[in-house]
Amino acid sequence: METSTLSTQHWRKFALIAVIFVAWVVAYADRIVISTAVIPIAHEFGLNDQERGYVLGAFYFTYAFMQLGGGWLADRYGAKRVLTACIVMWSIFTALTGMSWSFASLVIIRLLFGIGEGGFAPANAVAIAENFQKQERGRVQSLMSSTVFLGNAAGSIFVAAVIAAYGWRWTFPALGVCGVAVAAAFVFMLKPRAHVRSPRPAAQSRSHYLELLRNPMTWRVGLIWFCSSTLFLGLQSWMPSYLLKVRGIDIQHIGIASMIPYIAAFFATNTVGHVIDKAGAHRSKPLMACGALLCALFLILMMTTSSLPLLVLYWTLCICAFTMVYATVFTVPLKYFPNDKVGSATGLINFGGQMAGFIAPVIMGHLIGAFNGSYVGAFSYLVLSAAIACVIACTLKTPNTNQDPAHVALANS
Repeated sequence: METSTLSTQHWRKFALIAVIFVAWVVAYADRIVISTAVIPIAHEFGLNDQERGYVLGAFYFTYAFMQLGGGWLADRYGAKRVLTACIVMWSIFTALTGMSWSFASLVIIRLLFGIGEGGFAPANAVAIAENFQKQERGRVQSLMSSTVFLGNAAGSIFVAAVIAAYGWRWTFPALGVCGVAVAAAFVFMLKPRAHVRSPRPAAQSRSHYLELLRNPMTWRVGLIWFCSSTLFLGLQSWMPSYLLKVRGIDIQHIGIASMIPYIAAFFATNTVGHVIDKAGAHRSKPLMACGALLCALFLILMMTTSSLPLLVLYWTLCICAFTMVYATVFTVPLKYFPNDKVGSATGLINFGGQMAGFIAPVIMGHLIGAFNGSYVGAFSYLVLSAAIACVIACTLKTPNTNQDPAHVALANS
């Protein structure tokens, strides 16, 4: 009987991992589509580099603020309700993107898309906290985190093929249908929380967030994530345009070139997750510091090479180095914060990273315009951001893993 129960729990965990994994792949595919689609969109709508920057960054503005609200909702209502609602909402606005008719309509739809997807990351953390032990969470979270690269790889190939065959407007409704199908799977496969937590009084809710903000780990990891995300999301947004304008690669081959770094990074992220679980908390600081430093170095090499194969190699190594930061950042709330603060802590930390997703493409667009179409200034801005992330990581105090997990998050307050 006991063996049967353990087997059922094992398969339930496997099914949970599978459905969340697929949802993340769809989420990132929906997100990256604009990076390639903006090329024909800009041509059709007559957008300049600055306007393209706002189109690329609009999603991340509302997405960042929803990290805070999404974390609170997931902590209170549980993962199933928030995850399902997020998928349905973002799928609707993904589909509507294909119906935009102007620069303004496109930006507004992208802002609404960000609201829909914004609660998904903290709700995902709550789902992991509700269903997995702390010693398992690093690997599970890294697997989910790695979907950014698998989704980006799938999205790059899918987008290039659909745009080449049918035009950019059909790409978004096709992805929206995929999202609705995943939402239906969530309804049947995720169990709702047995009870809804009582809402905190307003003063207590403020105290809840202030307590997290007073913890140096929260804001230092948040700053590391902001600076590292500046590099990654800046590259993600502008690399297709760079490959087309500077390197002369057509859209279909852009999809193939983009797939290589993301597939390599998928495996690298899962490797880092295993290292975190096996090696312990004291590896968090060197992983983030070395990852940020290597990102900067490989991006410099990418900027200075004239060889296309070497550019793809350095780009791949840069993104793989980024996974050292990425996988580590998102295990921090799961490892060192009590379960009732996991969603809020994840939301606070991820807020900074997603604001970088809004700020970086906009600043890069202005820098590209200021440098008369050259990407040197824009890429130098990304190198500086990665270097700052490395410096902040070197100042991070590693928690004592022998301490009671409920109090580890407050150790350095």
